[in-house]
Amino acid sequence: MKKNIDLCPCCSQQKYTECCQPYHLWQKNAPTAEKLMRSRYSAYALRNVEYLIKTWHPKTLPRKLAEEISEAKWIDLTIHKSWDSQEQNEAFVEFTARFRNTSGKAQKMHEISRFIKQGDHWFYVDGIIE
Repeated sequence: MKKNIDLCPCCSQQKYTECCQPYHLWQKNAPTAEKLMRSRYSAYALRNVEYLIKTWHPKTLPRKLAEEISEAKWIDLTIHKSWDSQEQNEAFVEFTARFRNTSGKAQKMHEISRFIKQGDHWFYVDGIIE
């Protein structure tokens, strides 16, 4: 995992040390689904597999996550909106992420991600990719 970076990969325009790094180092929990989404995007960009596994709900965790992470170079993230569900402790985040695949071709992914909160921790559950 890269550690000497200035701006956070999540495109918040904040320093990494003040944005997603405290979550990656387990110094604090992401307080909202959107913060968890941003920290997970940064974890993808930095190839922090451990963080992604621990913030993915165990019931939906893919078996070959490490292989999937190493395939893309993440370029930027745009959060369109986030909202709470009518169900307690459930929230959604709509975003677009741009990346380069292994052949270097630029692509984008638009997703509505679903998160649930258990205790003090938010977890990524699944998403609808458009």
